[in-house]
Amino acid sequence: MYKILVVDDEPTVSAGIKSYLMRSELGIEHVETALNGFEALDCLRMDTYDLVLTDIQMGMMNGIELMEAILLEQPHLPVIVISAHEKFDFAKRALRLGAKDYLIKPVELDELMRVVGKALQEKKEMGRLTLQRPEADRSQDGHLLKKRHEALIELVTETDLQEKDYEDLLREIGSSLKEQGYWYGIAAVHLNLSKGGFSNQDITLMDRKLLKYASVNILEESLSDWCGVAFYGFGNQLVCVIQLEASDNVDTRLPMNSQLNLIGQTIIINLKQYLNVDVTVGMSTLNPDLSMLPKLMEEANAAIEWRKLHPDNNVLYYEDMSALGNMRMMEWAAKVEEIVLHMKTVDEAKLAQELQSAVKILANLLHSEGLFHSCFGLLVYRLYGLLFDNGQESSSSFRQYDPDVYFRGMEISRKVACLEEYVQGLSDVIRACISERDQTVVSRITAYIYNHYGNHELKIQDIAGEVHFSAAYVSYLFKRETNQNVWDFVSEVRIEEAKRLLAVTDLKRYEISYQVGYQSPEHFSRMFKRFIGTSPADYRKEIRGN
Repeated sequence: MYKILVVDDEPTVSAGIKSYLMRSELGIEHVETALNGFEALDCLRMDTYDLVLTDIQMGMMNGIELMEAILLEQPHLPVIVISAHEKFDFAKRALRLGAKDYLIKPVELDELMRVVGKALQEKKEMGRLTLQRPEADRSQDGHLLKKRHEALIELVTETDLQEKDYEDLLREIGSSLKEQGYWYGIAAVHLNLSKGGFSNQDITLMDRKLLKYASVNILEESLSDWCGVAFYGFGNQLVCVIQLEASDNVDTRLPMNSQLNLIGQTIIINLKQYLNVDVTVGMSTLNPDLSMLPKLMEEANAAIEWRKLHPDNNVLYYEDMSALGNMRMMEWAAKVEEIVLHMKTVDEAKLAQELQSAVKILANLLHSEGLFHSCFGLLVYRLYGLLFDNGQESSSSFRQYDPDVYFRGMEISRKVACLEEYVQGLSDVIRACISERDQTVVSRITAYIYNHYGNHELKIQDIAGEVHFSAAYVSYLFKRETNQNVWDFVSEVRIEEAKRLLAVTDLKRYEISYQVGYQSPEHFSRMFKRFIGTSPADYRKEIRGN
């Protein structure tokens, strides 16, 4: 049984659609209506829905803005847009943001049934058909797929390709990848194939191969709106190349970032829903230069490594990690960078393994004092530099782990013996710094909400802009640190202030509604009753003893 949300600022339109859907044979259990985007978001935050139908042209928050908010908070939720003929350009833009379909006003009932029925069935069908594809078809395509994947690997790893090389590779790929007018990005997808499928049986080697094959097909289908191509990486990794069309007429930065978030979340949701496979996605930044794909590949791989530090966050953005100051890329030896990476991702097992390897290398250099000091200094000062990244210049730890202080007066053999202890202590300090910084960011988020909860147009993007992170990372970090969603907290703050005003003032319901951030008094009453269990009027009578 399905639950659907209809959003339209014309009550007669939404009521008509609701009535017809409830009488249909699509298995629809409940249809909720909202008069604007802000009411719709509150409904979505308080309940779960299978589908949203939204008008494009509405006051305060239009359908495009509502879709951007939905893709940040519930990117798996399918949306159908309703457009007037003269606003058809809005509908096309909505399709690029991930809308499943569109309807033209006045809505024809047969078309409404077709579009809604298609959206409700689409997810269920795609995964089943992919897994049931005959083995003969897969074998027939195998040779062509192998050549195509080899060409794609070369495109994202080779750094010295000539113009003709790009032409040859793009022709061999046979995809819609362009060389001009687009921004490119890479999504590195790590599959957890220790379990998967829906049989509840142990996963065999053949099962893993089938799941990888099906995952590539699911990814290409999921990324079709972004001209995406997916192919096998190494081990349990898949790689997706995406391209977003640039426009000279509008500021494309926000829509591009919104789409980038939608892509990452769509990959997670679709592979889980269709194949029951858990994945982690590392997202690169965007770049208009096709020759930068190898660099974007490095960014995507670097981002995905942070799953060890953020195990509950399944989509990791290189730009977020860079903003945190934890991805300052420098020209250092590969061994040093491996240790740095494992220290920052708090992977203690791999850190210990790499350290043991480094100690052996340094021990073999004891006979060459000059070479030893060069290698040792490269390592300890690079690690010490992580304290700069975390803003610890004035702390006692900054002085304590200064290599000049820590290793002063030691013979070189003693330096080797103390290296692991030094790195472990430094790692503990950095882990504590990261935790403290995250708590500071959450404090800034809550302070901003307390200062702006009365703004009925408050968006997650506003909060994210205050702390200079993406909306997706803000949502993840706040939930991790407080065990509460951002918008649950916003609603609690609003309702608590409404309770205070009802108790100590004689303000009317509509005045309190607007003052705490709700434009519609009726919607305010619904939200109040959901949180408190009674209406604002009854609460005032009860609290005043009337």
